[in-house]
Amino acid sequence: MSQISTVSPLPPGPGRGKPPRHWVIVRDAFSPEECAALRSAYTALNARKGGLVAGRFDTQVRQSGLVWLPDGETEEGEAFGWVSQRLARLVGDANRDTFRYVLDGFEERLQLAGYGPGHYYDWHIDRGRGAVAGRRKLTLSVQLSDPADYLGGELELNADGHPFQAPRDQGTLIAFAAHTIHRVAPVVTGTRLSLVAWIHGPDFV
Repeated sequence: MSQISTVSPLPPGPGRGKPPRHWVIVRDAFSPEECAALRSAYTALNARKGGLVAGRFDTQVRQSGLVWLPDGETEEGEAFGWVSQRLARLVGDANRDTFRYVLDGFEERLQLAGYGPGHYYDWHIDRGRGAVAGRRKLTLSVQLSDPADYLGGELELNADGHPFQAPRDQGTLIAFAAHTIHRVAPVVTGTRLSLVAWIHGPDFV
Protein backbone atom coordinates (compact mmCIF):
# COMPACT_ATOMS: atom_id res chain seq x y z
CA MET A 1 0.00 0.00 0.00
CA SER A 2 1.39 3.42 -0.99
CA GLN A 3 1.97 5.87 1.83
CA ILE A 4 1.78 9.61 1.22
CA SER A 5 3.88 11.99 3.29
CA THR A 6 4.71 15.66 2.88
CA VAL A 7 7.79 17.61 3.89
CA SER A 8 8.36 21.33 4.35
CA PRO A 9 11.16 23.13 6.21
CA LEU A 10 8.92 26.12 6.98
CA PRO A 11 7.21 26.77 10.31
CA PRO A 12 3.41 27.18 10.40
CA GLY A 13 2.25 30.36 8.71
CA PRO A 14 0.25 33.04 10.55
CA GLY A 15 -3.21 31.82 11.38
CA ARG A 16 -2.92 28.70 9.23
CA GLY A 17 -1.79 26.17 11.81
CA LYS A 18 0.09 24.05 9.27
CA PRO A 19 3.16 24.73 7.12
CA PRO A 20 2.56 25.20 3.39
CA ARG A 21 3.18 22.03 1.41
CA HIS A 22 5.41 22.33 -1.61
CA TRP A 23 5.51 18.69 -2.67
CA VAL A 24 3.98 15.30 -2.01
CA ILE A 25 6.00 12.11 -1.60
CA VAL A 26 4.43 8.73 -2.34
CA ARG A 27 6.61 5.83 -1.27
CA ASP A 28 6.26 2.43 -2.97
CA ALA A 29 4.23 3.99 -5.77
CA PHE A 30 5.81 1.47 -8.17
CA SER A 31 7.02 -2.02 -7.26
CA PRO A 32 10.59 -3.21 -7.94
CA GLU A 33 9.23 -5.37 -10.77
CA GLU A 34 7.43 -2.41 -12.34
CA CYS A 35 10.55 -0.28 -12.05
CA ALA A 36 12.55 -3.05 -13.76
CA ALA A 37 10.02 -3.20 -16.61
CA LEU A 38 10.37 0.54 -17.22
CA ARG A 39 14.16 0.36 -17.08
CA SER A 40 14.01 -2.36 -19.73
CA ALA A 41 11.77 -0.12 -21.85
CA TYR A 42 14.36 2.65 -21.65
CA THR A 43 16.91 0.29 -23.24
CA ALA A 44 14.52 -1.24 -25.77
CA LEU A 45 13.21 2.10 -27.05
CA ASN A 46 16.67 3.50 -27.84
CA ALA A 47 17.23 6.61 -25.74
CA ARG A 48 18.25 9.85 -27.45
CA LYS A 49 19.78 13.05 -26.10
CA GLY A 50 17.60 14.83 -23.57
CA GLY A 51 16.44 18.35 -24.44
CA LEU A 52 14.81 21.30 -22.70
CA VAL A 53 11.34 22.81 -22.82
CA ALA A 54 10.04 23.54 -26.34
CA GLY A 55 12.52 21.15 -27.98
CA ARG A 56 15.62 23.24 -27.28
CA PHE A 57 19.02 21.68 -26.53
CA ASP A 58 21.77 23.14 -24.33
CA THR A 59 24.44 20.83 -22.94
CA GLN A 60 25.39 23.55 -20.45
CA VAL A 61 21.97 23.01 -18.86
CA ARG A 62 21.17 19.35 -19.47
CA GLN A 63 23.07 16.21 -20.36
CA SER A 64 21.04 13.02 -20.23
CA GLY A 65 19.34 10.31 -22.24
CA LEU A 66 15.62 10.44 -22.91
CA VAL A 67 12.85 8.13 -24.13
CA TRP A 68 9.24 9.14 -24.76
CA LEU A 69 6.90 6.24 -24.04
CA PRO A 70 4.65 5.37 -26.99
CA ASP A 71 1.26 7.05 -27.13
CA GLY A 72 -1.44 5.07 -25.37
CA GLU A 73 -3.62 5.07 -28.50
CA THR A 74 -1.08 3.04 -30.47
CA GLU A 75 -0.71 -0.72 -30.29
CA GLU A 76 2.79 -0.35 -28.85
CA GLY A 77 1.58 2.18 -26.34
CA GLU A 78 -1.12 -0.09 -24.94
CA ALA A 79 1.57 -1.98 -23.07
CA PHE A 80 2.26 1.15 -21.02
CA GLY A 81 -1.33 2.17 -20.34
CA TRP A 82 -1.04 0.99 -16.75
CA VAL A 83 1.69 3.59 -16.11
CA SER A 84 -0.46 6.62 -16.89
CA GLN A 85 -3.39 5.08 -15.01
CA ARG A 86 -1.25 4.63 -11.92
CA LEU A 87 0.09 8.18 -12.12
CA ALA A 88 -3.39 9.62 -12.65
CA ARG A 89 -4.69 7.90 -9.53
CA LEU A 90 -1.75 8.99 -7.38
CA VAL A 91 -1.74 12.58 -8.57
CA GLY A 92 -5.51 12.75 -8.10
CA ASP A 93 -5.06 11.94 -4.43
CA ALA A 94 -2.14 14.34 -4.04
CA ASN A 95 -3.96 17.18 -5.77
CA ARG A 96 -7.10 16.71 -3.73
CA ASP A 97 -5.23 16.66 -0.44
CA THR A 98 -2.48 19.22 -1.10
CA PHE A 99 -2.37 21.32 -4.26
CA ARG A 100 -6.05 21.70 -5.20
CA TYR A 101 -5.25 22.82 -8.73
CA VAL A 102 -7.68 22.69 -11.63
CA LEU A 103 -6.26 19.90 -13.82
CA ASP A 104 -7.19 18.56 -17.26
CA GLY A 105 -4.87 15.53 -17.53
CA PHE A 106 -1.82 14.41 -19.49
CA GLU A 107 -1.15 16.38 -22.69
CA GLU A 108 2.37 15.04 -23.27
CA ARG A 109 3.73 11.53 -23.46
CA LEU A 110 5.44 10.08 -20.43
CA GLN A 111 9.21 10.36 -20.34
CA LEU A 112 11.98 8.04 -19.18
CA ALA A 113 15.15 9.96 -18.32
CA GLY A 114 18.58 8.39 -17.91
CA TYR A 115 21.57 10.06 -16.27
CA GLY A 116 24.99 8.39 -16.55
CA PRO A 117 28.40 9.54 -15.27
CA GLY A 118 28.80 13.28 -15.79
CA HIS A 119 25.15 13.78 -16.72
CA TYR A 120 23.01 16.37 -14.95
CA TYR A 121 20.12 18.81 -15.38
CA ASP A 122 20.88 22.23 -13.93
CA TRP A 123 18.37 24.38 -12.02
CA HIS A 124 15.23 24.96 -14.09
CA ILE A 125 11.44 24.97 -14.02
CA ASP A 126 9.19 22.72 -16.11
CA ARG A 127 6.47 25.24 -16.90
CA GLY A 128 7.39 26.83 -20.24
CA ARG A 129 5.97 29.32 -22.71
CA GLY A 130 4.64 26.96 -25.38
CA ALA A 131 1.02 26.00 -25.94
CA VAL A 132 1.54 22.71 -24.10
CA ALA A 133 4.48 23.42 -21.77
CA GLY A 134 2.70 26.58 -20.63
CA ARG A 135 -0.13 24.41 -19.30
CA ARG A 136 2.07 22.20 -17.13
CA LYS A 137 0.86 22.50 -13.53
CA LEU A 138 2.33 19.51 -11.70
CA THR A 139 5.55 17.59 -12.31
CA LEU A 140 5.77 13.91 -11.34
CA SER A 141 9.04 12.05 -10.94
CA VAL A 142 9.42 8.37 -10.04
CA GLN A 143 12.76 6.85 -9.01
CA LEU A 144 13.29 3.71 -11.12
CA SER A 145 16.88 2.83 -10.15
CA ASP A 146 18.06 1.17 -6.99
CA PRO A 147 19.87 3.93 -5.05
CA ALA A 148 22.84 1.59 -4.63
CA ASP A 149 23.31 1.54 -8.42
CA TYR A 150 24.51 5.14 -8.74
CA LEU A 151 26.29 7.92 -6.86
CA GLY A 152 25.20 11.55 -7.17
CA GLY A 153 22.19 12.35 -9.36
CA GLU A 154 20.05 13.68 -6.50
CA LEU A 155 16.75 15.33 -7.41
CA GLU A 156 16.77 18.64 -5.54
CA LEU A 157 13.90 21.14 -5.23
CA ASN A 158 13.98 24.77 -4.11
CA ALA A 159 10.43 25.98 -3.67
CA ASP A 160 11.11 28.52 -0.95
CA GLY A 161 14.83 29.23 -0.69
CA HIS A 162 15.49 26.03 1.28
CA PRO A 163 16.77 23.30 -1.10
CA PHE A 164 15.26 19.88 -0.44
CA GLN A 165 16.67 16.55 -1.60
CA ALA A 166 13.98 14.13 -2.77
CA PRO A 167 14.09 10.55 -1.46
CA ARG A 168 16.19 8.15 -3.56
CA ASP A 169 14.21 5.03 -2.67
CA GLN A 170 13.26 2.95 -5.69
CA GLY A 171 9.60 3.26 -6.65
CA THR A 172 9.09 6.57 -4.82
CA LEU A 173 7.06 9.26 -6.56
CA ILE A 174 7.38 12.96 -5.85
CA ALA A 175 4.84 15.47 -7.14
CA PHE A 176 5.50 19.22 -7.14
CA ALA A 177 4.31 22.38 -8.85
CA ALA A 178 5.76 22.67 -12.37
CA HIS A 179 6.96 26.22 -11.63
CA THR A 180 9.17 24.94 -8.78
CA ILE A 181 12.88 25.37 -9.49
CA HIS A 182 14.66 22.02 -9.32
CA ARG A 183 17.64 20.11 -10.67
CA VAL A 184 19.25 16.69 -11.06
CA ALA A 185 22.73 16.91 -9.55
CA PRO A 186 25.65 15.49 -11.56
CA VAL A 187 25.94 11.70 -11.52
CA VAL A 188 29.35 10.49 -10.35
CA THR A 189 29.08 6.77 -11.09
CA GLY A 190 26.39 4.39 -12.32
CA THR A 191 23.10 5.32 -13.98
CA ARG A 192 20.00 6.95 -12.55
CA LEU A 193 16.73 6.27 -14.36
CA SER A 194 13.47 8.03 -13.62
CA LEU A 195 9.94 8.27 -14.96
CA VAL A 196 8.80 11.86 -15.53
CA ALA A 197 5.34 13.20 -16.39
CA TRP A 198 3.41 16.44 -16.31
CA ILE A 199 -0.22 17.08 -15.49
CA HIS A 200 -1.72 20.01 -17.36
CA GLY A 201 -4.48 22.50 -16.71
CA PRO A 202 -5.72 26.06 -17.33
CA ASP A 203 -3.69 29.11 -16.35
CA PHE A 204 -3.50 30.13 -12.72
CA VAL A 205 -5.85 33.04 -11.94
